[in-house]
Amino acid sequence: MRIIAGISRGRKLVSLKDSSIRPTGDRVKEALFSMIDAHLPGSRVLDLFAGTGSLGLEALSRGAEFATFVESSRKSLEVLNKNIKLTEFQAQSEVIHQDALIAAAAFGKSGRVFDIIFVDPPYMENLYEKVLSSIENYGIIRNGGLVVVEHPAAMAINEAKVRFIPVRSKRYG
Repeated sequence: MRIIAGISRGRKLVSLKDSSIRPTGDRVKEALFSMIDAHLPGSRVLDLFAGTGSLGLEALSRGAEFATFVESSRKSLEVLNKNIKLTEFQAQSEVIHQDALIAAAAFGKSGRVFDIIFVDPPYMENLYEKVLSSIENYGIIRNGGLVVVEHPAAMAINEAKVRFIPVRSKRYG
């Protein structure tokens, strides 16, 4: 696992030795960031279910102004903090040890909004619709912002339950 492009290009990231963790692969990450690249410069990014921080750190490397990482697992937090230090993005990063749904509510109550939100919860926990509803209900994505969701191909998100407009859907793997 590595940073693919930007100022930290080629920098290797620490990964977690846990079979329940599945970081976004380089091929998928490369395709994703080529789609959203124009939105990154100066953006404020929220990496929910951050894990190792791969998505938020890639965004920072490519010009995002600031990244907020939300992670509930202590083991993942240790690796995430190491990766932030390895990429030297401490000044542009905030790490929150909290459940993603609770964090979304707190951001909403404090009026925080983000330009890009990455949603990549553990596949075995079907949290997608709850998280997307929270993002919408608490108003934490700015108008015109992007919500990027990674989910298993076999699982469909019920678009009737969330009012986001799908821009693009890609299947990998």
